[in-house]
Amino acid sequence: MSHSASLLSPPDGDAVVSYFHQFADSPDGQRVVFTVFDSPESMQVVVMDLRNGAMTRIASVAGQNRHTGAHPLWISDHALIYCSGADYKIYYHDLRTGKIVAFDGGHISDYSSVNRKILYKNNDPSKEPVGIYEIDLNTGIRRRLICLSEVAKLKSEIGTENSVRYWRLDHPYWSPDGDKILFQVKTSSGKSNARDDYIFFADARAEQIHFIGNKPMHVQWWDNESVFGHDWQEAKDYHMRRWNLDGELIEELSGPGCHGTVSPDRQWIVTESWYRSDPINVYLYRRGEVVPRKQIFSQPAVVQGKSFWDIRSHVHPTFSRDGKRVFFNGQGVDGQSKVWVFELLGSGQY
Repeated sequence: MSHSASLLSPPDGDAVVSYFHQFADSPDGQRVVFTVFDSPESMQVVVMDLRNGAMTRIASVAGQNRHTGAHPLWISDHALIYCSGADYKIYYHDLRTGKIVAFDGGHISDYSSVNRKILYKNNDPSKEPVGIYEIDLNTGIRRRLICLSEVAKLKSEIGTENSVRYWRLDHPYWSPDGDKILFQVKTSSGKSNARDDYIFFADARAEQIHFIGNKPMHVQWWDNESVFGHDWQEAKDYHMRRWNLDGELIEELSGPGCHGTVSPDRQWIVTESWYRSDPINVYLYRRGEVVPRKQIFSQPAVVQGKSFWDIRSHVHPTFSRDGKRVFFNGQGVDGQSKVWVFELLGSGQY
């Protein structure tokens, strides 16, 4: 296999893979999905067959989101969800029949489907109460699980002086077993763009909400009882670490990074340089090592006058489901964002 990154998205396209540590390939591993920006007003959801390279543009949605595109995510081998911030809708797309079902709602934030139940966030009080919501694709029923007003009751425990008026909810995730919901609260003073991020989890019925702490950055579930991310508020060295749900440190996972993804066997980590780095490097780490085993990609922060950080097409690495590939974003020679793939050797031979 190749030992360097290869271009996956169209060479003349402007494209992003959805979100870090969230599988971009279908459950059977045969296809990958990403977003191509085709105009300032719309995005194309593109499915690529990894066996022969054939690409199919399956849908066009209104608006643009440079960060995650239409946020397409696999529900099954033959079904996707994706969203339009401009239309404030979430779409369920059956690829076999072509049928598309639209749900009113906020924004898909992360991979958040367990048992065909999707989590999404709403931070626009003019639409409906600020909170985290669920769409049950089994029944078509949509309901609110977590309301900002309930989280606000923990204000003194959090220790923030920032008014609830400037709080918003973000990044809801089901735990792997679907028994808990991990989410963030982002607060600000309302006077600047500076913000504080706080991590919470709730039981699946959202009857009990627990405060974990203000760590880590780009948090994800490690398993049902612990989370991981890059440490930017305590040690401030940006190393990847794992904590239990009481906020207690369990282990050091890797050296510095930003958006981190962990292989399905939990032995390898891919992550990139912290925000505003130049050049932007993407590294492969062995679990528990602070020196990378390999640099798999590198680019200047500015290509053809376009700053990768400013256009917000973050690297967002993600392993494939079999752990043999890593998909991520990086600029091409034209300065536009592209989706790249790095082919790995067999497990334990990286």
